[in-house]
Amino acid sequence: MKIAIILDSLSRGGAERQAVYAVSELARQGRDVELIYYNQVTHRYDPALLPEERVHRLAKEGRKVRFVWELRNYLRDRRFGVVHGWMSGPGIYAGMAGPLGGIPVVFAGMRAEYKDRGLVRMAHRCVDRWVTGWIVNSKATVDSMVRDLGVRRDRIHVVYNGIDPDAFVSRFSPAEARQRLGLPADAPTVSIVGRLRPQKNHPLFIETAARVAKSVPAARFLVVGDGDGEEQAQLEAQAERLGIRGQVVFLGSRSDIPDILAATDVMCLTSHYEGVANSLLEAMCARLPVVSTAYAGVEELVIHERNGLVAPMGDASGLAAHLVRLLEDARLRLDLGQEGRRTVEARYTMEAMGRNLYGIYEKCYLAASGGGRREAAAS
Repeated sequence: MKIAIILDSLSRGGAERQAVYAVSELARQGRDVELIYYNQVTHRYDPALLPEERVHRLAKEGRKVRFVWELRNYLRDRRFGVVHGWMSGPGIYAGMAGPLGGIPVVFAGMRAEYKDRGLVRMAHRCVDRWVTGWIVNSKATVDSMVRDLGVRRDRIHVVYNGIDPDAFVSRFSPAEARQRLGLPADAPTVSIVGRLRPQKNHPLFIETAARVAKSVPAARFLVVGDGDGEEQAQLEAQAERLGIRGQVVFLGSRSDIPDILAATDVMCLTSHYEGVANSLLEAMCARLPVVSTAYAGVEELVIHERNGLVAPMGDASGLAAHLVRLLEDARLRLDLGQEGRRTVEARYTMEAMGRNLYGIYEKCYLAASGGGRREAAAS
């Protein structure tokens, strides 16, 4: 059973990272798997994460219809048995090219609460008629797809994100890591990691930072991630207006996330919506306490007062109160961070993600071989 995972690019986004992890883990488990992507980006993951023979670029370059046909030919000619469009856009292309190529099992994917509109939503509704099912990474995503897209619940499989807890251990001490970033060695430090896109709600982080700075004047705030346009300039202007421009450091896209985590006291997430937030998972790996907005599904990862703290959506005051509390209480930071690490080790391992993905692929492939492709029940 040959498996293809379709991805838009190898950019340093959380969903893209999970696709790379999935292919790496499936290959480690001895599966015949290939990652196919179609867009080039400036900042991408280290190619060493995957063997060259496991990765193939099929250029799209704006030719959407032609690309579907080329993808169909590639999948058919190499006799893939399972095709998985990892996220929203790749799911559309996989959902068209796979059936056209006669692939027995085709999955579309979604990596966050469903928010697509217009033509994209229409495309997803069409794809839902053609694919074997959907694979998502949270129960909240299932609820949103049933509610907003009309997908049958029994056609959606949940496979939680996987992560290697030991991959986020830095060789630097907190003081050394801060100094390497140009920060005072003893500066209380709050970070947010994620692309500068509306979903992540970075303006709320800047507003929250201004409130924290009033109580903890020595605090520094790291913004890790890049955008597609003027997002950083707008956030810099906001920080200037709020009088904290000197305390907010914009680091852009980074590959040294373990060292960023080493410099951090508390990880913050201000998103409007997520699936399972990779930035929180990575912080938990590093035994950092996390503070998050109460996006739909946050409770699948963060239990308030147990392994993190949660504030209502859009509540800068609540987020700031949690951050100040943690910055002033080293024991609480330690306790929440240790429990976060235990959460990752119990539920979000790479081995479990690979095993669960392959179990779904295999079950549906065997059902398709027996003529029951569209009716294979979700796990």
